[in-house]
Amino acid sequence: MFVQPPLTYLAQAAFAAFLSALLILMLRRPAERWQLVDVPGGRKRHKAPVAVTGGVAITAAMLLSLAASSSAFGEYPAFFAGVIILSLTGLLDDLGEIPAGAKMLVQVFAAVLMTSWGANFLVNLGNLFATEPVNTRLWAIPLTVFATVAVINAINMFDGLDGLAGSLAFVMLAYFAAFALAIGDLNAAKIIIVLVGAIAGFLFFNLPWALRGQHRTFMGDAGSMLLGFAIAWFSVALTQQGAHSVPPPVMLWVLGILLMDVFTVTVRRLARRRSPMAPDRDHIHHILMRRGYSPRRTLALLVCANALLGVIGVAQWKMNVPEWWIFWSFLSVCAAYFALFFMPFRLYRLRARPANGGPQAGDEDG
Repeated sequence: MFVQPPLTYLAQAAFAAFLSALLILMLRRPAERWQLVDVPGGRKRHKAPVAVTGGVAITAAMLLSLAASSSAFGEYPAFFAGVIILSLTGLLDDLGEIPAGAKMLVQVFAAVLMTSWGANFLVNLGNLFATEPVNTRLWAIPLTVFATVAVINAINMFDGLDGLAGSLAFVMLAYFAAFALAIGDLNAAKIIIVLVGAIAGFLFFNLPWALRGQHRTFMGDAGSMLLGFAIAWFSVALTQQGAHSVPPPVMLWVLGILLMDVFTVTVRRLARRRSPMAPDRDHIHHILMRRGYSPRRTLALLVCANALLGVIGVAQWKMNVPEWWIFWSFLSVCAAYFALFFMPFRLYRLRARPANGGPQAGDEDG
């Protein structure tokens, strides 16, 4: 049964949005002084250095807005510890001081905190084969650690077009907030709603629109790792609460575009005998822009597509569709996506015109 969110949650979210935006403005000059900027060059197409303070602003805004919420901090100490560790690591990486291997180890450590301290791991994957629920048993913690690191890096891979990673995270977490309210987990709902508010404040300066003026801002690794960790945490937490949980296959639909593109890109890189972490320009947003879509249309198309996939997953859940059908129908959509985008050069050849203005890229890490 859906629980109406208390007005205090919405007030905290509004404060987080205001604080996030304010911090971005306040950190603009210090970012230049500390060289916390993204400099043009290589695969990056912006013409002037851009402050990489969005992640710091989101993290600080969320923590300060929740400062008076002792229940949330008390129930989720491992979550907040992981958030702080990953944000600080991302900040150092944005400053150019963290090797890739060390960053990966920190991500694994945060995932271990999530499973071992937070007791948040995938035990039940749902009834995927129309027989009985799939129990991960001894694989619960390794599977959760792997999935968490994968989601963290997936968000980073999508941080290559203004507004894309933040908007996708905003949509996913908005679904999670509704799920938390639907199953009566008010502390989870509070944290997620406040985080969504902090993201909204960041998006004001990250979306490709005139309102941001000269204050264009990127989230950097501090932001992408925070958002990836939050998405992974609540994807697991909201599906592992017994009879009142969200069916695990529904989460696949909510994370739809993210999962399908990262799977396709990873398989493509392995097929080319390249590292799965090697950067390229064959993500879905790159493909669409090579097809002739402008950055704004690409952003709108992908965010709306992901929101629609979430609607399909939720609709199946509320219509009491069996979990195995929710799961296999998603895999069918995933297979169609893979077949269409695995060999992207076929789509490049069909493009009618070059993308208008080219990608407005930030951290082209993926």
